[in-house]
Amino acid sequence: MDTHTFFSPAFIETLMQQRMPGQHIRVQHCEPLPVDNSASILVTLTAGVSDTLLGHFAFQVQYTVDDQPHSRKMVMKIKPNGSEISAMLAGLAQCCGEPLASIYPPFRTQTGFQHTHMRETLVYRHLTSPMLPDIFGVHIDPVSDQYIILMEYLDEVTLMNSTMTPEQWTDNHIRTALTQLAAWHAAHLSKPLPFDGNFQDDAPSMEYMVRLQPLWQALLNQATGRFPGLYPEGAADLLRQAAGHIPAYWRELEKVPKTFIHNDLNPRNTCFRETENGLQFCVYDWELATFHIPQYDVAELLCFVLDTDRYALRQTYLEFYRSQLHALTGAHDDPALFRRHFALAALDFGLHRLGLYMMAHSVSPYAFLPRVIASYADTLLQFRTEVYDSVFPKSA
Repeated sequence: MDTHTFFSPAFIETLMQQRMPGQHIRVQHCEPLPVDNSASILVTLTAGVSDTLLGHFAFQVQYTVDDQPHSRKMVMKIKPNGSEISAMLAGLAQCCGEPLASIYPPFRTQTGFQHTHMRETLVYRHLTSPMLPDIFGVHIDPVSDQYIILMEYLDEVTLMNSTMTPEQWTDNHIRTALTQLAAWHAAHLSKPLPFDGNFQDDAPSMEYMVRLQPLWQALLNQATGRFPGLYPEGAADLLRQAAGHIPAYWRELEKVPKTFIHNDLNPRNTCFRETENGLQFCVYDWELATFHIPQYDVAELLCFVLDTDRYALRQTYLEFYRSQLHALTGAHDDPALFRRHFALAALDFGLHRLGLYMMAHSVSPYAFLPRVIASYADTLLQFRTEVYDSVFPKSA
């Protein structure tokens, strides 16, 4: 299929009809609209090394549903194959020099990006939630290597791409996000996905984290060596101990029930809608979604939205989230244990996601990342005596 055929009324009508088989859909007109692709890190980086049409393309779509006229702004997201993203990241590792350049290649398909094209399309095809954007159609064609999502144009929203303005996240925004995130985590706690699980073969586990241990150590050494002032020494030391003693904390994490997490939960991928029932948290870009304990998403979100003036509220918000999750599951009644597991999940976030962020930051700096690293370091230091000193004895 000619890629520009994707933009035709006939193709958009086909997607919408497949999404709503019980209704009669007719698309009359699609008027192109401007759209900003810069917020999508993976698409922006991969587009530079791919010959395929990639990115976000916006339209004002005029259509009828059972002869009733409608007009909606929509975005067509044309995704790269995850193997292209994996290759792009391996290229970034080469740019970082040795030893990361040699250590990264054997793990290039195991860092969570190899199946991004299938993960997000399957999430939108099979899962529903008020937290997801409106989806008008999904196209998956492995033969032609085409993966397309037709979704709402998120323009009448607030806090879109607010990574650089954490002060805009009010207490109400944070508590709303945590409440609705708890509902998502509760709905998927200890439950299989309603679609092919083969695309989750890189979900974190003790075996997985130990197998990739050389990579976590190399990423951390690259980050602290290239940016020695970014990680406070106490935080860097804790991460080094975590990277060297993964079983010490994963023996405990292995026993904790897992849920389906977003795994990239930050203001680059979230916004809020104003509804008649109040704020609605909206989360998109589910291409890195995986299984981990619920606290993992919370650790990431709080690192992004809490600046220095609100570090002291980190555990207050964590306890609020725990109470919401416990009310829905009845499974999290011990605040101290919940904090402990939060702290252990934060180690994975620092080694894996922040490690890869820092690798990319070495090549193409992200203005938001130093602030996030500082907030993350505060997370570690807040739990040092409560958790980490018992997990990683000073003699280790």
